[in-house]
Amino acid sequence: MYFVALDAGLHEALDGKTPSVAIKFAATDAGSFALQQWKLLSRLDAANRTALATQFPDVLCWLLTQREPLDNLLTAGDIEGNRWNEATRLLCAIVEKDPSAREGLLLRLAVATALVFATPVNAMSGGEIDAISRYEAYKTWNEEGVLFPSFRELTAWELRYVVGSWSTNEDLVWARANIKPELKQRDKVGDGAHMLGYNLVNKNGVSVQAGAKFYDDKPMTLPIMLEYGGVCGAISRFGTSMSQAFGVPAMPIGQPGHCAFIWQKEPHSWSINNDISGWAESGCHSGIHMTWGQPAWFMPLMQQAQSSRANYTAAESLRVCATFAPQSARAAILAEACAKCPQDYAAWQERFTALKADEKSAASTQWKDAMKQAAAGFAKHPMAFGALLAIAEPALLDAKSTPAARRSFAIKSAHTLAVMANGGADAGLVSFALRNMLAVEAESIAPESKKIARALVMGNEEKEGTINKALAIKIIDMTIAASNELDLAPTGPAHDAWAASLHRLINGIGWQPALREDGLRRVQNLITALMNSKREGDARWFADRIVESAKATKDAAFEAKAVALRTSLG
Repeated sequence: MYFVALDAGLHEALDGKTPSVAIKFAATDAGSFALQQWKLLSRLDAANRTALATQFPDVLCWLLTQREPLDNLLTAGDIEGNRWNEATRLLCAIVEKDPSAREGLLLRLAVATALVFATPVNAMSGGEIDAISRYEAYKTWNEEGVLFPSFRELTAWELRYVVGSWSTNEDLVWARANIKPELKQRDKVGDGAHMLGYNLVNKNGVSVQAGAKFYDDKPMTLPIMLEYGGVCGAISRFGTSMSQAFGVPAMPIGQPGHCAFIWQKEPHSWSINNDISGWAESGCHSGIHMTWGQPAWFMPLMQQAQSSRANYTAAESLRVCATFAPQSARAAILAEACAKCPQDYAAWQERFTALKADEKSAASTQWKDAMKQAAAGFAKHPMAFGALLAIAEPALLDAKSTPAARRSFAIKSAHTLAVMANGGADAGLVSFALRNMLAVEAESIAPESKKIARALVMGNEEKEGTINKALAIKIIDMTIAASNELDLAPTGPAHDAWAASLHRLINGIGWQPALREDGLRRVQNLITALMNSKREGDARWFADRIVESAKATKDAAFEAKAVALRTSLG
């Protein structure tokens, strides 16, 4: 009955109202609180609302009438499979058993536990980990002072990647007792990963690929892992557990053919350990849930959003508010959410969806303004900016835009990425954001030959179909011009992204025999310009990449020409 009344009240307050009225409503204490209450209750089905009210009447009343628990629960990220019924029940159960979990650190710990264990968490050694036991373990360890002090400053969202450890409580105790003394420091604990020997086979010659047989069918506990060693997966899981044992957020991540892990080497700052591919090619490991999507770069993005929880909470209230507003008002309300917390990626996605749905609001100027704001908000997160750019691109460029218009768009977009790189954004993320943007424009320039057009800028081999040479040259010229926007300094992220982009183009041209002569001539012109500018190192580096590309094709004539070019540069 309360939910029905709340829903009716919000409709009465917001139906048909202008964006400014809705924004003012969401900014009031009563308005924002009502929106948060509605958000939680709308995620619970009617049967579970009734069951919770019957089983936990006092706790549910507390949850719905106090800002601190409600805000913590609703701003600590989403849940795998939207299992809000299970998460809310589990939170109520923890608080019912431990009333001290109603505020502060213990509240955040309880929320994190509820969100993670809404989906069962299995231990590496086998069996399901009990959620309440996990909560109680970290509560006790904090009281005993065996965790790093930074544990007490973690948000509920960060705590998810502590309590969600795949090691049992007993193994986490063992980790603290057996880590090398020199690694028992806040900024070194993750390096405990490398205590594990890199072993492809065990002492009996059984391959690590044999699974449990590698460990002689013993449970995969931390002591057993240390005894037997393993490869990247075991090493990264071990390092993750070592971090979590001391209250440091960590999680394994997937990379192409590899398993690495991320951890907070410094408080509220994520780093990759056991890394071979960097942030751009890292993704969420199975068995772990990340808010917004699978790419690992969402983690530092969410971390920045969490840095001002008041602003993030306000943005999330505005997101709910927009669902009650008429279609014509939603984009403006969501624009305010993006302004409140520029790193709230979900708010940006919904803003763009609203712009697309409302033809009147889809004017090019509004899209341009949105992308300008996105560039500032995601200055350290070029892949997020690039993903939004891909959504906005059809509105910024007509489907029949000329290759010249697309080249101009690519250069302007590359310039924005160059500013990000110059400001310290990760070179790999800038490079991949540039690659993805160029691939979209290449496909649009040659729509009848999308695979080859894309392969040119991605640096991949593509044998299917043909491409008009004139269009291919336009793609090559666009890629060189856009990449050169990042040629800002002799070293640094921008330089690295510039070199990586042109390296991919060299490979892409190399795989297309019909384009080699004309395409590589343009690269050679760039090399000549670099030599004339006394940048012999860069010129020779690109010439080396042409040699590598030629060798990969196994074309003797092509390789001979490439070697001759390299030799001519000294």
